Amino acid sequence: MQFYIFDHIVALVFGIIIPILSLNSGKPDAEVISELPPKKHLFYTNGLMLIIGSLLALTAWNFSNRPWAGMGFRQSEISTGVLILIGTVAIVYLLDLGYGYADKAYQKKKLNEISYMVPLNWSEYAHFIFMAIAAGVCEEIIFRGFLVTYTYHFVGELPNGVFLASLIPAIAFGFSHMHQGFWAVLKVSVIGLLLGLIFIESKSLILVVIAHISIDLISGLFTVINARDGSEGVNN
Repeated sequence: MQFYIFDHIVALVFGIIIPILSLNSGKPDAEVISELPPKKHLFYTNGLMLIIGSLLALTAWNFSNRPWAGMGFRQSEISTGVLILIGTVAIVYLLDLGYGYADKAYQKKKLNEISYMVPLNWSEYAHFIFMAIAAGVCEEIIFRGFLVTYTYHFVGELPNGVFLASLIPAIAFGFSHMHQGFWAVLKVSVIGLLLGLIFIESKSLILVVIAHISIDLISGLFTVINARDGSEGVNN
């Protein structure tokens, strides 16, 4: 499998430039937040931007006339290793949810920090579903289907090449979520690493897309529940 200039540009944008730009991002001040449009516009705008990003990755792939199966558009190969990795993703995610649920003070503080970008009621959640699905499909196309395959091409023959091919895009994936805070970067990087390994082992995007969408939908669900439980302390 060969990669060309368009592939390198796409890899540079999503693997380096966007994560670096995210390092400089932070929570907007109260004045900026107060002037933001309704949250549903944020959800649809972000979702559409992810769709555009995935189309760039798909265009690069198609431009070089590579088989779509090489990007993960094929049936999943299920093995014991894949099942163990899926279980590990579930455990890591549930532990994070459990910690947030048990530590009410932490949960309230975190919810206040990100309240401008997450659903806080069922009306917002209905619009959030679009972004969750777009993120689950498009980010997996970009970071697993394209970047893991691209990275594996260069490091696959090295010792621990499979691990490195999953880890490097996972770090870029994690830092692209810097706007959610350092803990989110660490958590997203770990989950991204596991999803990358699932992608390589299953040779398919199907399982990682399902896992990603499920995580995002459940996370949004819990922010609504937590906001309702402590609505007096959440900035709407």
